[in-house]
Amino acid sequence: MDRKAKNRTLINIAAMVLVSAIIIVALYALLDYTNLSSDMKSWMLSLIVVVFGIIITIIISKVINEYVKVNGIKQEADTISTLFSIVSYTIIAIIALYLVHVNVTGLLISAGFLGIVLGLAAQSTLGNIFSGISMIVAKPFEPGDYITVQTWQYNKIPSTYPHEEFIPGYSGTVSKIGLLYTEIIGDSHTPLYVPNGVLNQALIINHHRAIGRTLHIKMELSRSASFESVKKVIMQQLKKYNASKGSSITIEHLTDSTYGIALIANVQGSKITPEKLKSEILNNIIKHAASQKKLSNKE
Repeated sequence: MDRKAKNRTLINIAAMVLVSAIIIVALYALLDYTNLSSDMKSWMLSLIVVVFGIIITIIISKVINEYVKVNGIKQEADTISTLFSIVSYTIIAIIALYLVHVNVTGLLISAGFLGIVLGLAAQSTLGNIFSGISMIVAKPFEPGDYITVQTWQYNKIPSTYPHEEFIPGYSGTVSKIGLLYTEIIGDSHTPLYVPNGVLNQALIINHHRAIGRTLHIKMELSRSASFESVKKVIMQQLKKYNASKGSSITIEHLTDSTYGIALIANVQGSKITPEKLKSEILNNIIKHAASQKKLSNKE
């Protein structure tokens, strides 16, 4: 649904509500010219409000359902439209009762007291619901985005090695944004269910929307692996992602049997993650070492 279609939808809803209000006022004015009693007029006006209120609610509910399916989360579209319908029908019922001279003050006080009790009892749940709705509207991320969540509620202790920039958060691909929880598939393919209230207060790093990324990767290799050969394999892998230009590959430290290398690469887009690139590089290094071993055996 593009912006023009959204604007047309909003204009149609506003026009429909305005026309309905004008019709209700016109019918109310016509009732004054009838010989009906005041009680009967009140009942007739109440019936008109109920009928038009139900029609408007049904139409707006369908529009919300379609809007959420296209721009939000398909799984929760029915739930959100149902919540809107419940609230609308409650308001219509209160207005209808008021028009037939039913004392709704006591009902409102009781409902308000009940709402306070339920609100306190389900404070966390309601917070997650409102946070879920706000994220659907604000869209800091969408299903399919690769994000990192950094929050004080779930501390993650960073690794002490290697010593480099590290974001102590949870990274993964957003699978589903529900009313209570958001499902994130972590790098280990484990689903993480994060309460929406936590996400609403967290720092969200949306890698999917980044134009480019700088990847910092460190690897520990055996000294039997030639650095020049390893560097060649890495550059070939970086060319696959158009990241060979401006990349840096350096030796950081040496031990009796191993040496550590640091790779800094600038990649476009967000499809490649440090873990994926590192895995591909190590896999190619192993293949290269195996092929070199076969050549030496043949000689």
